[in-house]
Amino acid sequence: MHRRAFVSALAFAALPAASVFAHEGHDHKLLGTVTEITPQRLVVRATKDGAVSTILLVATTKITRGKSKIAASDLRVGDRVVVNIGSGKAPLTAKAVQAGPAPATR
Repeated sequence: MHRRAFVSALAFAALPAASVFAHEGHDHKLLGTVTEITPQRLVVRATKDGAVSTILLVATTKITRGKSKIAASDLRVGDRVVVNIGSGKAPLTAKAVQAGPAPATR
C-alpha cells in the first residue's frame, strides 16, 4: 500500500514540471540581453539560464520600447528585451520585441 501511495505522489509531483513544457497554442517568450543585432536577426542571452538564441527579425516583427514603435536599428547590444517567439519552434522568428527602457544619458 505504501509503495502505491509513493508512486502516485511521485507521478503527481511530476505533473507541474510536464505542464511547463506542454503548452501548445501559446506564444513563448524569451527574456534576456541583446548580444548581437543585425537587420535580419537578433542574438539574445537568456536571463534564466544563459543560453544564447538567434532569432530572425522579419517584416512583420513589431519592435517597441515602452509604448513607442522603434526600428531594429534602435536596438543596442546590452539592451534587455522580451521577445515573443511564437511557437518556439526552429527557426525562431520574432513576432514582437519589447525593449527595456533606454539607458540614462549624462
